[in-house]
Amino acid sequence: MSRSHHSRRRIDNSLTDLVAAVGISATGGSQLSGYGGTLSYANNYALVTLNRIILTYLYTGNGIFQTAIQLPIQDALAKGIEIESGELGPEEIDQIIDWLEGTKSWLRLQDAWSWVRVFGGGGIVLNSDQDPEKPLNVARLKGSPIDLYDIDRWQLSSPDIQMSPMQDYEDITNARDLYLNGIKIHPSRVILGTGKRAPSYVRRQLMGWGMSEADRMLRDLNNYLKTQDVLYQILDESKIDVYKIRDLANKLLTVGGTAQIQKRIQAANEIKNYVNALILDAEEEFEQKTLTFSGLADVMRENRIGVASSLRMPMTKLFGLSASGFSTGEEDTDNYNEMVEAEIRSPMRPAIRRLIEIACGCLFGYVPSFRFSYPSLKVVPELEREQIMESKSNRILAWFDRGLLDADGVADMAAKEEVLDSEIAARINRNPIPPNGSDSVMPARNDSISVFRKAKNEKDMAKAARIAASASGKN
Repeated sequence: MSRSHHSRRRIDNSLTDLVAAVGISATGGSQLSGYGGTLSYANNYALVTLNRIILTYLYTGNGIFQTAIQLPIQDALAKGIEIESGELGPEEIDQIIDWLEGTKSWLRLQDAWSWVRVFGGGGIVLNSDQDPEKPLNVARLKGSPIDLYDIDRWQLSSPDIQMSPMQDYEDITNARDLYLNGIKIHPSRVILGTGKRAPSYVRRQLMGWGMSEADRMLRDLNNYLKTQDVLYQILDESKIDVYKIRDLANKLLTVGGTAQIQKRIQAANEIKNYVNALILDAEEEFEQKTLTFSGLADVMRENRIGVASSLRMPMTKLFGLSASGFSTGEEDTDNYNEMVEAEIRSPMRPAIRRLIEIACGCLFGYVPSFRFSYPSLKVVPELEREQIMESKSNRILAWFDRGLLDADGVADMAAKEEVLDSEIAARINRNPIPPNGSDSVMPARNDSISVFRKAKNEKDMAKAARIAASASGKN
């Protein structure tokens, strides 16, 4: 029979042995270089994009999330679009703009793109009198009624995405068949939009759609909401009344003791509320404890910064705050405008182009070649705008003085640089400039140049045009 011997591990007086004994990696320290701890626990492995109910009520009940979704879309479409076409005149282009406004296309597009950002996908359904299972014939839309409906990704499905290998159909826009609430429709009748493209590892889970904006702001939004909840709990408990009753524990054990103590406290509170005084037994004590709120404002500010950073939106836009310190907020606005251009306007271009094609089919029966652009998001102050116009006018007139431009060139340049309205520019004297030796019209020409230089608005510009025209009539 063997005897068991207990061996005791010897620990030398060294840092390496101490670290090994307590189970800490001597090389990893607090594991900041590893991914098995903090980093892995910080991730969300169940995409909120796939939870339709949470996203629905988050959008309807949370003002910050709704603002983050809608504000960039509203700003992107607020100034409309500018259409250029060599096959259409100004009147036809105005008809297209009027059609888009009359059919509430901008509103449908705004709502559809809200669902793109909330759910990771959405679109606009084009309903006409043609067979919904066949390709839409745009040329036959002229004179036909058409309705537009905004939908979210959960209203659409495709068997191509569900049954085919991922390498064949990984994007809903490539699907051959679509079903709207179980009814088959041709893809040409739906203007689709998808959210941010997901990595291939999770792309299959999204069924061809993109990610919701909620996924990238989830952690920061939770921090913000949690801080608000804690703040309101502190407000509820900011003033606590403390009653010290002698031999309280024994009294609670007696029959009816709890009810008697509750009745005693209730009576004390009623007296305190009505007569602003409190009557206590000589052996009872009363005190109030008040909680402080120092540091909460800093925590709230840091949480706001986190939410704004995850959305690439300045706090001045997202939370409606004014610029602080010596900042005018112009840098914040410029950064926000760049975000709108990159994340809203650019992905929205195919949808707008399709809407213009539908408008042309309904109005003209064909789709001409065209281009469209967005007006600048930057808002120039009135004083700065006047200074820019004056600088442009002086530059044009300097070219005119040196003979580099004739009257036609001045009119064209003024209209192109938006110094003059096109109708006013057309009234400028377009007769050739007289030779250097002739001064027959120079006084009137000099008068017109002088008025141009002093002009502050279009009315003065028109005056200069009349002086030039008068000189032309006399000679």
